[in-house]
Amino acid sequence: GGDGAVAAPAVFQCEFEEGLSTVRVIPAAPKTVQRMREKLRKYLPPHPRGQWPLCANILDPVRASIVVEGGAAQILQVLRWFLEEEETNGMPVRRVKNKFSRAEEAVADGYRDVQLGIIFTGSGGHRIIAEIQIHDLELYRLKLKMHKLYKVHRASALDAI
Repeated sequence: GGDGAVAAPAVFQCEFEEGLSTVRVIPAAPKTVQRMREKLRKYLPPHPRGQWPLCANILDPVRASIVVEGGAAQILQVLRWFLEEEETNGMPVRRVKNKFSRAEEAVADGYRDVQLGIIFTGSGGHRIIAEIQIHDLELYRLKLKMHKLYKVHRASALDAI
């Protein structure tokens, strides 16, 4: 997650079942080494996922957001596109995390989106796990405001904010 966009959003007009709608693709800054170290410490034993290699718990070193304006129906259409077209789009989906389907107490801070863990292959053939977050525009705007509170919540010390 995060609000560290590294470039201006790419804006597209996409055809959805209900007609044309605006879609924004917003690349985020790569996860910092400091943040990855924080995550690794979180997963040290006795954490249930505290098994070697701990780096297997970092599923979003590179990430981007896709923001739709048409609510859940468009979120599901984007998800379906990734799943149905993974052979041709070059980004096979390895994990789907649907926060809309979880109980309220199971979702940190009540925020909802759909997150895809994909394998991204660069032009040199190097592969890396990446995360694509699919958001509704109104929820995305709320997330940007909430992210500052999230950083305070997860910080281990004041200077870590």
